[in-house]
Amino acid sequence: MMLVRRVLTLGLVLALAAPALARAEQPPQSATEFYQAYRKAFAKAQKIEDLLPMMAASRRAQVEKTPAEDRKMMFGMVKEMTAEQGEVKVVKETATANGAELAVQAKDGTGTVTLVKEGGGWKLDKESWKGKM
Repeated sequence: MMLVRRVLTLGLVLALAAPALARAEQPPQSATEFYQAYRKAFAKAQKIEDLLPMMAASRRAQVEKTPAEDRKMMFGMVKEMTAEQGEVKVVKETATANGAELAVQAKDGTGTVTLVKEGGGWKLDKESWKGKM
């Protein structure tokens, strides 16, 4: 009877811990997955401050130094240009010393996205586009 109780207790503990263990064993997010999540967050963002947690420290500092009215105007312009891009597809992911570089393609152009690893996670450093953007 005591052995049955121990087995049941162990089974209950494992059943309760399984979801946490499954989350802990998930592979880390790739640079491409991060950028796709960033694009979704960008599409929903109402202001640049919504995206600050996803930006590299140097980029974030740059944004924070910009006067609030200028930030609002620039963000509006970037949102308009980005809306015209349509879907952005990552065509190549290349590891770099500090993170990764993504080659991306949109409806009217191609681009390069530089990501860095900070605090164990991906952060957007910069995007540059060629074409009608």
